Amino acid sequence: MKSFSINNCSVDTQRHLVFRNGECISLEPKVFQVLLFLAQHPGEVVSHQTLLEAIWSNVVVEPGALQRCIARLRKAFGDDARQQHVIATYPKQGYSLVADLRWETLSDQQQQNTHFNWQSIAASLAVVILILAGALVFIESDDTDYMNGENQVTEFFLLENPDLQNAIGNPDTFPVYSPDGRYVVYPSYQEERKAHLWARDLAYSNDFLLTDEAGMYEYLSWSRDSSRIVFVDTTCEANGCLPGQCSSLKSVSVSQSETNALFVETLVDCKAKKLLAPEWLNNNQLAVIELDRFEASLVQYDLKTLTTNLLFKSTEQIPYQQSYSRQTNILTMMAVNASGQKELMFLDINTGAIIQNDTAVFDTELDWYPSSNPQ
Repeated sequence: MKSFSINNCSVDTQRHLVFRNGECISLEPKVFQVLLFLAQHPGEVVSHQTLLEAIWSNVVVEPGALQRCIARLRKAFGDDARQQHVIATYPKQGYSLVADLRWETLSDQQQQNTHFNWQSIAASLAVVILILAGALVFIESDDTDYMNGENQVTEFFLLENPDLQNAIGNPDTFPVYSPDGRYVVYPSYQEERKAHLWARDLAYSNDFLLTDEAGMYEYLSWSRDSSRIVFVDTTCEANGCLPGQCSSLKSVSVSQSETNALFVETLVDCKAKKLLAPEWLNNNQLAVIELDRFEASLVQYDLKTLTTNLLFKSTEQIPYQQSYSRQTNILTMMAVNASGQKELMFLDINTGAIIQNDTAVFDTELDWYPSSNPQ
């Protein structure tokens, strides 16, 4: 069987598998076809049109299909979209396989040494098939109109959008200063990915604990008066939650923690949605991005009345970060659209109107500032 390797990764062309660091990664058919075509033209800049005609011949596909395949390949080979050691992007031209490529014919004995225990894999695949079958039943029973209607905009669930995954890949931003500059919050890791949050009072140079238990904490946001912090906790594993797709929203009072009266308040308890980028509108209200498998929402939480208000909902724009101006009462969101492009969106909190500026649409293949001419 003719096979090849890229850097230190082996590629099984028969089973569409990538072996990297002892891990077996399965590639979807179209993703593998893109890889194989690039491997057959190593070092060449293959145009977008050439790839589309070769892989999706006589088929109309959405604009972001090819970009998503490239993103999945980079993930499979541990490549970085910024460094691009495996697949290089040439803006407005195409892609090129720039890694060390070696074609080889494996002997039967080498194949036996390379392959996994296929009986175990077959058993695992059987479990996966059962899970997928259950998911299809759920979709057909509850979301038939959605999946067959005009609202279907991508071939992946929103949370599986690689452009979104890249955008929110590193949400931890430590250390984080309070607005008044007195406190700084930092993590103390107890185990892999799990940490306690600590704060340092810069006025007295003393440190104090903020959280009552370690967790996977993301998106810290200070209240305007520096008295309170909200953050997202992705540790929860409630029934029905898929890995990485459930979140809790928590809050802690800094003044209470400083006097050792530690109390972490759970505002949203293990919701079957991914919560992103909580932003204080004032000291009692928050705007939080909520993502599920089918749509993105922006929800306003009133911490005083414990009520919620839907501000924005879409299946086409996926917001992942936001910032609020108290002077204009405008909430600005960065979003990924169905084509994989980044958009800047403005929400008027008073009227609920969404303003989209066409000049602020970012082409992921280009490196330019919004105020400049992209041509």
